Amino acid sequence: PEGSVPIHGYEPPIGRLDIAATDTLANPRDSADFKSVANGEKLYRIYCLPCHGPTGMGDGPVSMTGEIMGPFAGVFPLVGTTTVRSDGYIYNVIRLGNGGAPGFRMPSYNRVPPMERWDIVNYVRYLDGKGGQP
Repeated sequence: PEGSVPIHGYEPPIGRLDIAATDTLANPRDSADFKSVANGEKLYRIYCLPCHGPTGMGDGPVSMTGEIMGPFAGVFPLVGTTTVRSDGYIYNVIRLGNGGAPGFRMPSYNRVPPMERWDIVNYVRYLDGKGGQP
């Protein structure tokens, strides 16, 4: 049932900052698959856009309000930065959030099904390749 803990299979307990371990995670989705990218865009608009914005530059409506306002107000920009990270690293940040690191407020999205998280990774790659143009 939704929200329950599965009894078969699990994701390995990899810490967000264990970059070597996250780099070993292979993306099971083809990054050029239109369906994956399109689904990733739909999911990005739900989960990511409020903070990261439509362009991935940290200019979402949440980052533009509150006690710290403006682009990059505690929101990590995606465009121009994801090219130095592996798909596995991006996936794991989506999965675990930032773990409460000071200055950042990204929550964990571990309840988003794994394959949907990979679709988000593919869309973020697509968005970064377009220079932040949605």
